[in-house]
Order: sequence, then C-alpha cells, then structure tokens
Amino acid sequence: MLTPENMTIVKAAKSDGVELAMLNDEKESLSLGGLPEGFEEAGCLLDRSSGFSRSLCISHLFELHGVPVVNSHFAQKICGDKVACSAVLAKSGVPTPKVLVAFSAQAALSAVEEMGYPCVIKPPVGSWGRMVCKITDKHAAEAVVSLKSTLGGYADKVYYIQEFVDKPGRDIRVFLIGDEIVFSICRTAKEGAFLTNLSAGGTASGFALTEEMEEAVHKVGGIMGSGIYGIDLIEGKDGGFYVLEVNHAPEFSKSAGAGIGKVAEKIVQFAVSCMKK
Repeated sequence: MLTPENMTIVKAAKSDGVELAMLNDEKESLSLGGLPEGFEEAGCLLDRSSGFSRSLCISHLFELHGVPVVNSHFAQKICGDKVACSAVLAKSGVPTPKVLVAFSAQAALSAVEEMGYPCVIKPPVGSWGRMVCKITDKHAAEAVVSLKSTLGGYADKVYYIQEFVDKPGRDIRVFLIGDEIVFSICRTAKEGAFLTNLSAGGTASGFALTEEMEEAVHKVGGIMGSGIYGIDLIEGKDGGFYVLEVNHAPEFSKSAGAGIGKVAEKIVQFAVSCMKK
C-alpha cells in the first residue's frame, strides 16, 4: 500500500539511484516454492506492509530463501504481538508496565480485579489505538470483556490487561534506525482524551530524551535486532519512565513533520546497508 511514508521512501530510493521492485501484498498471490517472479535476485526486502499477518508470511518466505528482511521476521513477530513484546521487554530488564494475560472471560475479570482500577485492556495485535480501553470500574470491565468474548478473532480470546500509568497527558515516540535515534517527539492527547495517538487527534512536538531514555531505546534495538523501530515511552508521576511498546513498521509522515524526506532517505540507506553481499 502506497501510504505517504511509502511514497516518500520510493522517491528517496529513486533519488539515490536505488533500484526498487514493489510487491503489492493486497493484489498478488505467492507460491511457497520460491520467491515471486522478479524477486529472485533481490538483495533486501524492505517490508512496509500495513498487514501484520501478511508481513509475517512474506518476511518468512524471503528469509527462507536467503534474502535479508528489514525488519526481520523475528522482530516483526515480537513487536506485532503485545504479549510477546511485553514478555521479552520484562525478561530483558527494560522498564515496562506490569501486564497480566488471561485466556477466558472469567479469568480476565479476575485479572482486572488483581491489577486494580484503573487499568487498560488492549488487543494483543493491533495499532492506531483501536480497541484500547481504560477500565475505571467493574461495570466497564464486564462490558469490555463481554464484547471481546463475543468477537470471532483468535486474538480476541487473549485478554491483555496492562497496568495504568498516570502519564502527564502525553507519551513519547522515538524513531530508531539501526543504532541511530533519528528523532523523538511527544504526542499530546487532545483535551479530555485518553489516547495520544496522532491518528486519534493527538498533536506532536519535539522532545529531548534523557540519557536513561536513550539507553533504554538502544537496549530495545539490541533486543529486537538492528532495524527500524518506533518505540513508545510513557512517563510516570514518580519521575520514572516505561517502554510501552515497540512498532516494527512505524509511520512517520505526521511525526517527522518537515523532516519526512530525510527520514525516508535514512530508511533507504539502512536497507541498502543490509543487502546480502
């Protein structure tokens, strides 16, 4: 899909003289016996698909046939699944909110009571803040859990219950390419809103990371493997911070502002550096 980010990446690649072949995963079928026609000599796959399941399938296929993928199948699998991502971050000692996971409606309601109010229920797979719910009381918990229990997707039967961090009306998005922090912004929620996502009406402004935040961001990059990540941090009222989640195909057209072209150029240069020799 030619999103604003992808169109800018294509433009940057042409400007740098990088040869591109585009695979439209919404229109093409793939044979699992080999790479798609025209991609047999691919040096690297820059996966910018907006579909998580499609990304996993395609990245796995290309890696099986020796083509480096940015970001790797491993990174996509971990980052795209909030349960897996939270578990990896916690195991690695990265500061992250407490999470309880349940697999039935009854267990989910018990987990909410254990976590305490308010807390947050999120779909384990999803983006743009969709179906992220702040749970303030038992009635809200019962309503959200009941809704999830009637939905058909397998991920809806996984209840991801996260500690609520009383953030100062904003969170922080850090854009990491390789070992370079390209930019960092804070996203401020519109008045009265819970979500800070730019797609939900949040606004972006520049943000200077602390040394401790930079260290955490680089640690996350090391855990996931060198790649291109949008890493979300939230500040607590105690002065600490937490890594909330890691995005493996981050958007940047709104957050980078006038620097969108420079970010796209860095993405292209990084992908070229990952090409098989």
